[in-house]
Amino acid sequence: MRDILEEDKNQEREDFLANLGFLSNKYLSVHLARYVHTMGHIPYGEYLRNGDYSTALEMGSTYIFPKWMIERLGFAQVDVTDFRDTVPAGLSEHAIETAKGPVPCRRFNINLESDPIPVADETYDLVLCFEVIEHLEVDPMFMLCEINRILKPGGCLYLSTPNSISGRNVFKILNGYAPHFFMKYSKEATLYRHNIEYAPHQVLAMGKAAGFSVRKFWTADTFENTIPEALEILERNGFSTDHRGDNMLVVLEKESDVIERYPAAIYY
Repeated sequence: MRDILEEDKNQEREDFLANLGFLSNKYLSVHLARYVHTMGHIPYGEYLRNGDYSTALEMGSTYIFPKWMIERLGFAQVDVTDFRDTVPAGLSEHAIETAKGPVPCRRFNINLESDPIPVADETYDLVLCFEVIEHLEVDPMFMLCEINRILKPGGCLYLSTPNSISGRNVFKILNGYAPHFFMKYSKEATLYRHNIEYAPHQVLAMGKAAGFSVRKFWTADTFENTIPEALEILERNGFSTDHRGDNMLVVLEKESDVIERYPAAIYY
């Protein structure tokens, strides 16, 4: 019964995305499974310490999650950051307007590695940061410190990023290929590529340094299908098969002010 209910929920999410023109966009359609999985784990209610939620901010928004959160999860306001002046990820202007939902979101056109987020301290209950941190070039902790500042005490950060130690990456290395995503240059000379892909201990170390505790951490194969042979190789040779999905997802709770500005796990 639980599996049937989960299938129904996944279908609801897929239908929601399809109605936004998601499947007609080349980039987004390839990432359908990731979006559906991520949507299904957005923290609300049971994650927040006081059981109350109303305000959120999405970092590097595609304007899809705000609409979902307002219409289906009951958030009153979901603001976004977006440093681009063009339509995100090739969505139509109509899709952007539709995705903003009944409560217009505030859009902050900032550089996440150097510009303060222009809101007061302790503004939000929840911050989303999906597939953003791997694109940052010089100082990801600046963003995490700002997220700490703008979250209410006990508020949550939900972050996802590719997993550099995934089973798929192990399999690539053993077969003589570069392990990470986006290890090629773009013919369009775009800067939208990954600058660093993290291992679980690095993401958790950054969260701790930024004043967060871990509410939930998991990995899942959301970019591509699982490669069973990779896990078999690891197990056969005595290596751990834990956290080998190609996508890392973590829910962090704000517990204190920033503890360490430059954690050794990612800075030298």
